[in-house]
Amino acid sequence: MGFKMVPGPPVGILFPEVRTTSVRLIWQSPAQPNGIILAYQIAYRLNSSISNSATVDVLNPSARQYTVNSLKPESVYIFSITAQTRKGWGDSADALVVTTEKRTRPQPPRHLMVPQEKVRARSVLLSWEPGSDGLSPVRYYTVQIRELPDQNWTVQSASVNHEVVPYTVERLKPFTSYQFRVKATNDIGDSDYSEESEAITTLQDVPDEAPIILSVTPHTTTSILIRWQSPSEEKINGILLGYRIRYRELLYERLRTFNIQKHSSWTELTYPYSMRNLSEPSLSQYELDNLSKHKRYEIRMSVFNAVGEGPVSSPQEVFVGEAVPTAPPQNVAIQSATATQLDVTWDPPPLDRQNGDIQGYKVYFWEYKRKNETEKLKTLFLPDGGVKLKNLTGFTTYMISVAPFNAAGDGPRSPPTRGRTQQAAPSAPSFIHFSELTTTSVNVSWGEPVFPNGIIDGYRLVYEPCTPIDGVSKIVTVDVKGNSPLWLKIKDLVDGVTYNFRIRAKTFTYGPEVEANITTGPGEGAPGPPGEPFISRYGSALTIHWTSGDPGRAPISRYVIEARPSDEGLWDILIKDIPKEVTSYTFNMDILRQGVSYDFRIIGVNDYGYGSPSQPSPSVSAHKVAPFYEEWWFLVVMALVGLIFILLLVFILIIRGQSKKYAKKEIGNSPNCTSLTHGEMVGLDEGRFPALELNNRRLSVKTSFNRKNGIYTRPVFSTAFLFISKTY
Repeated sequence: MGFKMVPGPPVGILFPEVRTTSVRLIWQSPAQPNGIILAYQIAYRLNSSISNSATVDVLNPSARQYTVNSLKPESVYIFSITAQTRKGWGDSADALVVTTEKRTRPQPPRHLMVPQEKVRARSVLLSWEPGSDGLSPVRYYTVQIRELPDQNWTVQSASVNHEVVPYTVERLKPFTSYQFRVKATNDIGDSDYSEESEAITTLQDVPDEAPIILSVTPHTTTSILIRWQSPSEEKINGILLGYRIRYRELLYERLRTFNIQKHSSWTELTYPYSMRNLSEPSLSQYELDNLSKHKRYEIRMSVFNAVGEGPVSSPQEVFVGEAVPTAPPQNVAIQSATATQLDVTWDPPPLDRQNGDIQGYKVYFWEYKRKNETEKLKTLFLPDGGVKLKNLTGFTTYMISVAPFNAAGDGPRSPPTRGRTQQAAPSAPSFIHFSELTTTSVNVSWGEPVFPNGIIDGYRLVYEPCTPIDGVSKIVTVDVKGNSPLWLKIKDLVDGVTYNFRIRAKTFTYGPEVEANITTGPGEGAPGPPGEPFISRYGSALTIHWTSGDPGRAPISRYVIEARPSDEGLWDILIKDIPKEVTSYTFNMDILRQGVSYDFRIIGVNDYGYGSPSQPSPSVSAHKVAPFYEEWWFLVVMALVGLIFILLLVFILIIRGQSKKYAKKEIGNSPNCTSLTHGEMVGLDEGRFPALELNNRRLSVKTSFNRKNGIYTRPVFSTAFLFISKTY
């Protein structure tokens, strides 16, 4: 190499400060320094003057800024910066600046266009018109690109030279739609982005990749079956029109006796490729026929579109002669032998589709709906026409498929046949969990067996103290039906005792146990006992009152009320999740058994668990107090009131009837009578109240008259009233 490698031009020239008579510029070292920078040279002049009138200054290599004073106002200057290495001064970088204080950001570029005749498969030509530069020359443009239909905007180039318009956008994908937009940048900042261009679609290009050949297998004695995977759509670079298969016979037998040194090239020793075009883009396999029997072939593939053919795949070899069977075994049958064994039998494929001597069979078996995790293979060789599949899971449905094979390879599998093993003992329950642990009770829950091996008929729970209590070790066994909830409330425990719990599941027999220990009573850090509760009662509602106790190592989160029938002595949780802020709780006695006396106690709960219980409350009967309108005395009073009302009504009706009868008699016999004698008054006592009122009025008149004449006469009303009193 005889030429000198001088440094490239400095980059990133900007004028961050511009005044009417001074400017300050900054720059970065060259992108291609080609050595150690020894100095920088700055030359500047009016843009209208000749180059030899420029002012020149040399700076040390560490300089990255330069200030110039005493410039002409409102003038355009051109600055040139050059770097020096030991090879000499390099290329200069030029930049214009206007000495003014009225600089602004530039306006966005306009009339963004992509001429259709400039569209290529991987590039386009982008042109635009600059907007106003804001009295600060544009330093560079930024081009953004968006792939349609729904991709986001990305920066395609962040530093397009302001003099390079139009601009060639490269690194595009063939046969892809794009839009573009551009912004300008000067010393003040960026413009807004331009309006986006119209959408354009790049041209098609030849495909970038070949198909992946998945398998090449003999299909018949003169054909092979090729399976492949097409390249991704992005790599086809256009519309896929089809596939091209190249194949040729390999001359291995000839090469063994041929003197290679007598020939100049490998192509003279092999047959040329034959080709077969497939014009169906949706194909993924093809039977290549009319081949020679007992010959070895080389296969290659490619794809093509309207532009041309893509690269050719790597070669695959196959021997043609014996072909794989083309039919599966027939009459596959499954017999359930035991809980861990299935017996499978079958018949060979039809003779005309065996394509050679059947060497054996491959038996695929897996658990139903769990093929990917459980599929296994068992290979058998003739004369076997059946197999005993052992070590299976009990009471589990299996799918079984059988495939024949010969010297050429495997034939197709038979359709999956379903079979199920018999029931067996289940595995142990998956877990034991304890909750709501108090001094005398605990809630025990458990999980179903991972391998039920049949229909779960139930569970057996056994618990006992780890050490005898008062010299007695009480073992309790509880059987739970299979369709019951998987939990049990144990209420007959003793405070501070460690118990061992064991549980096992049952199908037609019991499986292994899972066990765990639990110690009753409050754990360390649990709350202390609340104050002794007292109870107030109103109607059918009970209100329990208590005072807070020691919260323990964590704040009280809630309270729990326990209850027990006074004659049984087994505490159980009655109310839980009582808010921590309250110290009383009201509930209806409907949740208790009628006529039974109960004791109650309170337990505080925090993050460490259930605390110590309070002292029991005095016993309270759950007998409801009947309301006053259901009491016997109220019913008797109401009956008497009703009877009196009925008698009064009958009395009134009789009096009214007699009054009407008397009125008729008086009108008929004594129409001109104006007074009654005492005897007549007594004879009218059957007229009841209306007659009494009339006689009373007349007797009052008569009594008044007698008083007026100095004579006192006893009123007839008194006699009549006495008579009526005697009668009724």
